[in-house]
Amino acid sequence: MNRNIRLTLLGIGAVLVVFLGFANSCTRIHPGEAGFKISNSGDYRGVDSIPLEIGWVFYVPGFSQVIKFPTSMQHVVWTSSATEGSANNDELSIGCKGGAGFYLDIGMNYAVIPQKVAHIYLKFKTNDMDMLSNTYIRNTTRKVLNDLAGTYTVDSLLTNRPQYEKTAEKILSDMLIKDGIVINQLSILTTPRPSDATLAAAINAKITAKQNAETSQMQLQTSIAEANKKIAEARGDSASIVIKAHGQAAANEKIQMSLTPLLIQKMWIEKWSGDLPTYMTGSNAMMMMNMPSPGEKGSK
Repeated sequence: MNRNIRLTLLGIGAVLVVFLGFANSCTRIHPGEAGFKISNSGDYRGVDSIPLEIGWVFYVPGFSQVIKFPTSMQHVVWTSSATEGSANNDELSIGCKGGAGFYLDIGMNYAVIPQKVAHIYLKFKTNDMDMLSNTYIRNTTRKVLNDLAGTYTVDSLLTNRPQYEKTAEKILSDMLIKDGIVINQLSILTTPRPSDATLAAAINAKITAKQNAETSQMQLQTSIAEANKKIAEARGDSASIVIKAHGQAAANEKIQMSLTPLLIQKMWIEKWSGDLPTYMTGSNAMMMMNMPSPGEKGSK
């Protein structure tokens, strides 16, 4: 009986060992990942020929391993702010033509090409995307930004920042895609900060002078607009008076042309009340003089 129990326990133990070994020698490559299996004793000179694996992958612990990379979009920020990216000051420094320098806050979106994950792993010996972001990708980005900034003066870089940003993104994309890394977006997150206090003061003074000049120009344009408005109003009033005077003159001319002697006599008759004029001949006497009405014949 005891012998049977021992055999049963040994069988159960063997099953557990096999199960645990099976569990530890199997992994799943999820959607959004790219993975491959490599032998720990292989040199893999032809890295691009390593096949990608999908779903459940079996391997022999100690002799082989499965390497997985995320293929989803990665986002990394290098900034001086402790609230974005890491808590450290990760800003990038660049130098313009003439030696003036700036600090840049950079944001980047990138992804790895699934067919290139074996190449990335065997070249950098890691599949830790955070470490890859803050070593190789960061250093390459800084080199591109710094080399390109050397072709710009301080004024031209600040004035043509979007062009500088797009050009840097194109150069960086062409460099990293050879290693299977695709840049989706490179952004300068804030206005470049001068690394020298004297340069910062000069830039601020120039900005202030430009703003004052723009304000003066706006005030001048406003004054010109107001003056033109007053001139237009004066011209309008003058034109109105002239038009009115011409109209009145034309009306008077027509009236004068229509006033004939007969018309004047007719108008006088229409306005006469019929009363005859009276004259004083003495202190208390009044004599009424009969005058013939217009058109009436006098007595012979």
